[in-house]
Amino acid sequence: MLRLLTKTRLVKQLASATVVVPPSPRYYAQKPGTSSQKPEEEMISNEPIKFFGSQAATWRAKDTRSGGGDESLWYQPYVISVSLAVFLLYFCCLREESDIDQRLEGNLYDHVSGLEEVQLTVNYKYNKEHGLDTKEQVKRLTELGVDMGQLDAKLAAQ
Repeated sequence: MLRLLTKTRLVKQLASATVVVPPSPRYYAQKPGTSSQKPEEEMISNEPIKFFGSQAATWRAKDTRSGGGDESLWYQPYVISVSLAVFLLYFCCLREESDIDQRLEGNLYDHVSGLEEVQLTVNYKYNKEHGLDTKEQVKRLTELGVDMGQLDAKLAAQ
């Protein structure tokens, strides 16, 4: 079978080689043995392409951006809502506390040394620049052992 196909191809090539085709720039884009005239349908037209009545007239820009909204199932929002509710119920109510949960219950200032002093200094500077009350920050900074005279001098130098 393969030999037969190969022989027929060879015969077709030899037959098409005997046909004389005038040289033209589009000769290499044409099939061998075809005439140089094209059918009426394939001729290039200089008329404008009609927009109305084509598929482009009915295309919505929303379909290009979102990929079409008709692809989701009608019960998809219900499935997502129920899944989220079950997850929250388990995570917030049914799960047992672990050592990580107990560590997170504490104050952040207990876990990070020096954080409270830096935070109070930033709040004190902001309140002082904007003319707000600084009594609470001064009270807590003195409890932590910060010298307010040195802090004021340090802030004035900046």
